[in-house]
Amino acid sequence: MKKKKFLLAAAFMSFLALSVWACKPARQEKISEIQEKELEGQSEENTAKGRYREEKIEFSESMQNIFDVKTSSEGQIKILFEKEPGSFFLGESSDLGSTWQQREIKKEWLPEDYRVAAACFGPQGEIVVSAGKMSEDALDEKHPIGAYTYFKIEDVEGSFRAGPLSLQIPEPKEKNLEAGYGLRQVFLSGDGNLYGLMTAAEEEQIDCQVVCFETDSGGVLWSLDTKAAEIALFGDNIYLNERSEKIKVLDRKSGEVLRELPIPLRNHFLCCMDVDVEKNRIFYCNETGIYGADSKLALTELLVNGEWSSFSDESCTVKKFFCVNEKVFLMFTENLSGTEMELLRYEYDSQLSARPERKLVVYSLKNNNAVKKIISDFRACHPEIWVEYEIGMEDSAAKEEADAISSLNTEIMAGSGPDVLILNGLPWEAYEEKGILEDLSSDIDKEQMFENIFQAYEKENAQYVIPISFKFPTLIGEKEDISQVDSVEKLAKITEQEEEIPAFLRTDRELMRYLFSIYWQGLWEEDGSVSRAELEEILRKGKEINDTLWTKEIVMPIHQGDDGKSYDDFANDNLLDSGVIKYGSAAMDLGYLGSVKDFVDILNHGLSYQALSPEVFSALIAGINKEAENIETAREFLAFALSSDGQKIFDGRMYPAVMGFPVNRTVYEDMTAQPSQRELEESGKAFVNAGESFVWPKAEQLKQLEENIRNLKIPAMENSVVIRRVLKSGEDYLAGGKTVEETVNEICQMLDLYFAE
Repeated sequence: MKKKKFLLAAAFMSFLALSVWACKPARQEKISEIQEKELEGQSEENTAKGRYREEKIEFSESMQNIFDVKTSSEGQIKILFEKEPGSFFLGESSDLGSTWQQREIKKEWLPEDYRVAAACFGPQGEIVVSAGKMSEDALDEKHPIGAYTYFKIEDVEGSFRAGPLSLQIPEPKEKNLEAGYGLRQVFLSGDGNLYGLMTAAEEEQIDCQVVCFETDSGGVLWSLDTKAAEIALFGDNIYLNERSEKIKVLDRKSGEVLRELPIPLRNHFLCCMDVDVEKNRIFYCNETGIYGADSKLALTELLVNGEWSSFSDESCTVKKFFCVNEKVFLMFTENLSGTEMELLRYEYDSQLSARPERKLVVYSLKNNNAVKKIISDFRACHPEIWVEYEIGMEDSAAKEEADAISSLNTEIMAGSGPDVLILNGLPWEAYEEKGILEDLSSDIDKEQMFENIFQAYEKENAQYVIPISFKFPTLIGEKEDISQVDSVEKLAKITEQEEEIPAFLRTDRELMRYLFSIYWQGLWEEDGSVSRAELEEILRKGKEINDTLWTKEIVMPIHQGDDGKSYDDFANDNLLDSGVIKYGSAAMDLGYLGSVKDFVDILNHGLSYQALSPEVFSALIAGINKEAENIETAREFLAFALSSDGQKIFDGRMYPAVMGFPVNRTVYEDMTAQPSQRELEESGKAFVNAGESFVWPKAEQLKQLEENIRNLKIPAMENSVVIRRVLKSGEDYLAGGKTVEETVNEICQMLDLYFAE
């Protein structure tokens, strides 16, 4: 029961704390055709000027929660935020958010082990706080529990003075207390009334009330029952979001519903909107941009195009958006790991061209998170360049990979096509041979890179293919079990030896894709023909492994991929989970090692790793279309992707959905260097919360990892057309629909036909 209550509370806290990044759409929705036409109309003349410029602002304190923001017409801004559970800070800016100072609000007034659950500014700068006892359960992320208590704080000559605030809140039931009982949101109006969202969690139900209190007496002036929701106070109105298609606008004096507004926040929350009360204007943001509208949404204007800005990046979630004035917007975003916030500042620049002067088209066959993140970061650094991301398999005419590739080839041969080609899944070797790709040898300082990774793609002293990140196939588990497992035969043997639980959780199609990709080079004879014996060996052993795995009770096949055609199997095959071993779901795990974080986790779980095909690696690769119109801009893009700024996304901590080791050695060395004490504590939180110790890898362990990396020489086989056809035959064989001889014949015939084309 306790677990159920915690899950309910955690889900609700995620809703109110605005931290559910998982609600983000799988892909960014494009701006409507009407809006695109408006944008084109605005910039028909090359001399048109005026656009918002994006700037990333350094914030000296990391943040986990933002409670409230207060702005003034003079450009002064104050924010209340939490750095880590239990802390409480005030941030101040006097120059429209360009620079900041922070002060910690000491917590002598808080009962021991209490945490701020909600806080807000009042009209005179006073602060109201709702706080609850911090849970000691490591699994619940220390959210406030019990009956909440309330305080009013005044900032007197730089010193914070706090006193208790009595509110007439109904006594909680015992079953309400584990999840926390009280005001999860608070707002103080100009007339001194306090507005809050009262919540009481019980079993699998959450009951909420919007409540108005008279602050001096603590009495309730009015209340409104609602389901799980959130509120915001702007001027004389309370905005209520019940996760429906419309936002309810309430009169703050009576609680009466005045109207409903269809504000398109999509899967976001009220943190993504603001209201200029004096000018009666509503501002909001979503993946497509920042918008301004009148109070009834009769006229809406696109102010900042999401396609030209980095806040539309899917690897981050908007935590707080607000309007300082109509020419300055600030946006706090959080990365997927929830470990760090970033402040983006947008200021109207009358001298900046109305739309980017240059355009760059980046193409990938399938959706790729790393590519999206690189594009997003590049846009932020180059406001003069409009980067369009084109995904081949999202073309309605492309039913199979072959259709998309054929369409791309037709464009390229016609002298057009994209500028930058993300070559994963494409026949890049054929592109090299046919002279489709630009030679980039002079663009790369290989001494700053892992040279062996680049050399794997060299052809006749030319570099047509650029690796951006890489990972290598790995088995993890107890050292005595996995050492020397470097072939499909040994993998089959060790799978059979595990008697009680599955050796690992990679089965069926995903298993066969993995095996064919990493052992592909061993299939070929010197004369270029397929070795039928080697092909039969992979098929037989693959079936043995699969059959053995399914004789065990597989609790949670977390590695099973999406077979959607626009899903990039290889790019998104990032999970190497030592946790499944620790918690007894499997004896080992099979995947790709491409993150320092995963490497550190493996060691801290007392496990070892083994490269399954020691010279083989998988990489994110790119090239430039030799016939492209924007070759120099394309060179700039790839130079950025290889730079320290572009490569930092492969840290593995900030962007867990973007995996792979960086090819830039400087970035890699920074990632593997001994972290500061604060960084160690942050990295080891999950281990400490589970009652375990956490240590950074020893020098010899890091040296061994680098030796493994420097031995990599052979790119894995990831040609989408070939692998899909091979898997079709392989799946029939796994299911018993074909004999191994029939399957070998079918695959050989397919390969002969494909490579003859």
